Amino acid sequence: MSASESLEVQEKQLLTQIEQLKEKLIEIKKQRRELIEEVKGLREQRRKLIDERKRLIEIAKKLREERNEVLNKLAELKEERDKVRAQFNEKLEQLKVARQLAEKEGDVAKISLKRLQKRLEELEWRQMTSVLRPEEEKRLVEEIARLEEMIERVRKARQQVLSVMELNAEVKALRLRLKELNEKINELRERAGELKRQIQSVSPKIDEISQKIEALSREINERSQLIDDLSAQLDEVYNNYKESMIKLREIKVAKQRGLTLEAIERKRKEIMEKMERGEPLSLEELKILYGEF
Repeated sequence: MSASESLEVQEKQLLTQIEQLKEKLIEIKKQRRELIEEVKGLREQRRKLIDERKRLIEIAKKLREERNEVLNKLAELKEERDKVRAQFNEKLEQLKVARQLAEKEGDVAKISLKRLQKRLEELEWRQMTSVLRPEEEKRLVEEIARLEEMIERVRKARQQVLSVMELNAEVKALRLRLKELNEKINELRERAGELKRQIQSVSPKIDEISQKIEALSREINERSQLIDDLSAQLDEVYNNYKESMIKLREIKVAKQRGLTLEAIERKRKEIMEKMERGEPLSLEELKILYGEF
């Protein structure tokens, strides 16, 4: 086979190879473009999930803050209730004692204090203005003493009755306050329980979304790695394509100038060495170097 025929065969082979490389470039670019679009879609899904997780985390945070406030208020009310209950029990005991004392002197309290005082004044006036025999004086003094004692008993009895009324009013007020506190405590307990249930309902959603985000991240990484692999393949195929085009041009030059392919390659090698030494290249040498014949 002559040199000319050999170049013809090599040219046909290169043209077939170049066509195959073109198709491969197109296919790789298509695959990479599809993967890039998929990654964009996956990243958009992940972004929406991240936004949703942030929203739920903020909701859970606010629920926890509110629940802490409710629990703090609950603790304050329980402490107040304990104090009120202690006061209530103390006043209740005092009322019990006061009632017992009032029952003993109940009839005495009903005696007219005004009449007793009027009678006392009359006797004292008689003592001061009348001349009495010794035995009458003695009886008068004893009567005055009994009246004074009775007046004191009536006053004490009435004071005891008044004390019972005051204590009874205090006990009623404390009982009412205890009822109010118990109602508020029950309301706060229910609210704390409701907030806890809400928090417990949000937490699994956050965990579920986090798992989806992790799964999407793994999928994105896998596809990104495939894109990197395709990019590397694309570079390799493109370099092969470029080398094949240069070689095809060399064959054409060799055919036009009646040279062998080896001679063209030697010339390119000499030009490369010249360029590496920093020597200037002519336009013709640049064309030969880059296959622009």
